[in-house]
Amino acid sequence: MSSEGDRVGLDTPPPPSLRSGAPSLGTPGRASSPGGLARSHSGSGGSTSGSPVGRAASASERVETNTVVDERLLAEWCAEIEADPTRIRTRFPAAAREIGRTPGTSPEPGAERVEDVVRVRLLLALGRGLADDADSLSTELHDLYRFGDADERRAVLLGLGHLEDAIGDRAVDLLHDAMRTNDPRLVAAAMGTYAARLDPAAWRQGVLKCLFIGVPLRLVAGLDPADDPADDELRRMVADYAAERRAAGREVPADALSFLPAPTQTTRES
Repeated sequence: MSSEGDRVGLDTPPPPSLRSGAPSLGTPGRASSPGGLARSHSGSGGSTSGSPVGRAASASERVETNTVVDERLLAEWCAEIEADPTRIRTRFPAAAREIGRTPGTSPEPGAERVEDVVRVRLLLALGRGLADDADSLSTELHDLYRFGDADERRAVLLGLGHLEDAIGDRAVDLLHDAMRTNDPRLVAAAMGTYAARLDPAAWRQGVLKCLFIGVPLRLVAGLDPADDPADDELRRMVADYAAERRAAGREVPADALSFLPAPTQTTRES
């Protein structure tokens, strides 16, 4: 779970229906769908295989070893959410504990997490349940993000690209909120496929944010400097950033170099 520092921008006291206290859940995300904010449970007993014979595993032990998705339970929850979309409010936070998660923390943006895959599938079920009500779908997504911990917020961001046909631009503000943080895993998730709905200036700022906080640019959907040299403004911004780094005696990230012109070779005439 996240610290209070992870809760930025949209936080307000959650309603009772969202104050479940259950651990968050998810499933593995693709590298192009970045993020990885799950934390390990403090006080966990580790693997249940090391537990004394005859002793039931504690809840924290189950969380740490529950890496195989319980497909039967996940299917039940998806059907339940399709029938009653409000059930997402309690199922989404509890999914990691009940259905599956990758043990430990994921310090690197873009690392695959079981809990991300699980949560995104729950969001897809929510989308099917509210297929004809884009405003209600947007409201549920905003509430899951606003009242969720960092793991849950990451999963919402990862799910937006799968739901964009249903919600249109209604969740673009969540991308702006995520990019105001300094959490690489949230920023990386925000720069997935749904980020194509940002206006060009905000998208360029998102790319710069990735350089500033160490998010690999391979995780930014649709960005390939080698194939698309047309964005001169982004190149100018990256060049200014590189010049500032050099002036301060700091190394320029390798990702930034791909945006800069190759150094010209000069010869000194004798």
